[in-house]
Amino acid sequence: MKNKLRISEETSKQLTFLSNRLDLKRNIICRLAVAESLTIDELVENFTPSDSKGLEFNRATLTGDQDLIFKSLIIHHEKKPIDEETFFSKYFRNHVERGINILYNDYQKVNSPIDFLMKLADLKK
Repeated sequence: MKNKLRISEETSKQLTFLSNRLDLKRNIICRLAVAESLTIDELVENFTPSDSKGLEFNRATLTGDQDLIFKSLIIHHEKKPIDEETFFSKYFRNHVERGINILYNDYQKVNSPIDFLMKLADLKK
């Protein structure tokens, strides 16, 4: 079982930007990114990150004691069984990559931590 993943260099830059602007730890933003990515109907199976030269994370840091919940949500989203070997290194990573990109682009539109978090919580359209 793989317990580490490395995101792309560009996604790492976006993650660091969001972490600094929102004053949130990177692992929290990664969890938000997975949640955001899961709202997109398109599957991530064939999503290919540009590289693996960015930040590296441990599985426990990103999923914590909610590992089974994340796996269940991703299996439901992908509509097929996912083996233990590819869950974290492929599917979870791809959701992190796609989700961070979405969050970064959304932040660029509002350029305000408060407005961004309110929009993310769906309190302000």
